[in-house]
Amino acid sequence: MKWVKLAAILLLASLVVAGHVGLWLSDEWSREAKVRLTVLNAIGWSVVILPALGVARWASAHRGSEEGDAERRPRAQRQQDPKKFRRDDFLS
Repeated sequence: MKWVKLAAILLLASLVVAGHVGLWLSDEWSREAKVRLTVLNAIGWSVVILPALGVARWASAHRGSEEGDAERRPRAQRQQDPKKFRRDDFLS
Protein backbone atom coordinates (compact mmCIF):
# COMPACT_ATOMS: atom_id res chain seq x y z
CA MET A 1 0.00 0.00 0.00
CA LYS A 2 2.86 2.34 0.78
CA TRP A 3 4.33 1.91 -2.73
CA VAL A 4 0.96 2.59 -4.35
CA LYS A 5 0.59 5.81 -2.38
CA LEU A 6 4.11 6.90 -3.30
CA ALA A 7 3.52 6.08 -6.98
CA ALA A 8 0.27 8.08 -6.97
CA ILE A 9 1.98 11.09 -5.41
CA LEU A 10 4.84 10.93 -7.90
CA LEU A 11 2.40 10.63 -10.81
CA LEU A 12 0.41 13.62 -9.60
CA ALA A 13 3.56 15.71 -9.11
CA SER A 14 4.85 14.81 -12.55
CA LEU A 15 1.51 15.78 -14.14
CA VAL A 16 1.57 19.14 -12.36
CA VAL A 17 5.17 19.78 -13.47
CA ALA A 18 4.34 18.73 -17.04
CA GLY A 19 1.37 21.10 -17.04
CA HIS A 20 3.55 23.99 -15.93
CA VAL A 21 6.20 23.19 -18.51
CA GLY A 22 3.52 23.07 -21.20
CA LEU A 23 2.10 26.38 -20.02
CA TRP A 24 5.46 28.14 -20.01
CA LEU A 25 6.48 26.76 -23.41
CA SER A 26 3.20 27.83 -25.02
CA ASP A 27 3.15 30.97 -27.17
CA GLU A 28 -0.62 31.41 -26.83
CA TRP A 29 -0.45 32.91 -23.32
CA SER A 30 1.09 36.23 -22.32
CA ARG A 31 3.86 36.28 -19.74
CA GLU A 32 1.61 38.01 -17.17
CA ALA A 33 -1.07 35.35 -17.60
CA LYS A 34 1.52 32.60 -17.15
CA VAL A 35 2.77 34.20 -13.94
CA ARG A 36 -0.78 34.66 -12.62
CA LEU A 37 -1.74 31.06 -13.39
CA THR A 38 1.46 29.71 -11.83
CA VAL A 39 0.95 31.75 -8.64
CA LEU A 40 -2.72 30.76 -8.48
CA ASN A 41 -1.78 27.10 -8.85
CA ALA A 42 0.88 27.37 -6.13
CA ILE A 43 -1.57 29.03 -3.74
CA GLY A 44 -4.21 26.42 -4.51
CA TRP A 45 -1.85 23.53 -3.85
CA SER A 46 -0.60 25.11 -0.63
CA VAL A 47 -4.18 25.55 0.59
CA VAL A 48 -4.85 21.86 -0.09
CA ILE A 49 -1.56 20.19 0.83
CA LEU A 50 -0.38 22.12 3.90
CA PRO A 51 -3.52 21.46 6.00
CA ALA A 52 -3.56 17.83 4.85
CA LEU A 53 0.05 17.37 5.98
CA GLY A 54 -0.73 19.10 9.27
CA VAL A 55 -3.71 16.83 9.95
CA ALA A 56 -1.67 13.75 9.03
CA ARG A 57 1.11 14.74 11.44
CA TRP A 58 -1.42 15.54 14.18
CA ALA A 59 -3.15 12.18 13.68
CA SER A 60 0.10 10.22 13.76
CA ALA A 61 1.14 12.01 16.96
CA HIS A 62 -2.16 11.15 18.65
CA ARG A 63 -2.49 7.62 17.29
CA GLY A 64 0.25 6.06 19.42
CA SER A 65 1.79 2.65 19.02
CA GLU A 66 -0.22 -0.56 18.86
CA GLU A 67 1.39 -2.20 21.89
CA GLY A 68 2.28 0.73 24.11
CA ASP A 69 -0.98 2.59 24.48
CA ALA A 70 -3.50 0.13 25.85
CA GLU A 71 -5.69 2.89 27.28
CA ARG A 72 -6.27 4.40 23.85
CA ARG A 73 -7.73 1.19 22.47
CA PRO A 74 -11.45 0.46 22.82
CA ARG A 75 -12.51 -1.53 25.86
CA ALA A 76 -13.39 -4.63 23.80
CA GLN A 77 -9.86 -4.80 22.38
CA ARG A 78 -8.30 -4.33 25.81
CA GLN A 79 -10.33 -7.21 27.23
CA GLN A 80 -9.35 -9.53 24.38
CA ASP A 81 -5.63 -9.00 24.99
CA PRO A 82 -4.69 -11.32 27.91
CA LYS A 83 -1.38 -9.52 28.50
CA LYS A 84 -3.04 -6.18 29.19
CA PHE A 85 -5.21 -6.73 32.27
CA ARG A 86 -6.48 -3.66 34.02
CA ARG A 87 -8.38 -3.43 37.26
CA ASP A 88 -11.10 -1.27 35.64
CA ASP A 89 -11.91 -3.99 33.10
CA PHE A 90 -13.01 -6.41 35.82
CA LEU A 91 -14.91 -3.94 38.00
CA SER A 92 -17.24 -2.55 35.33
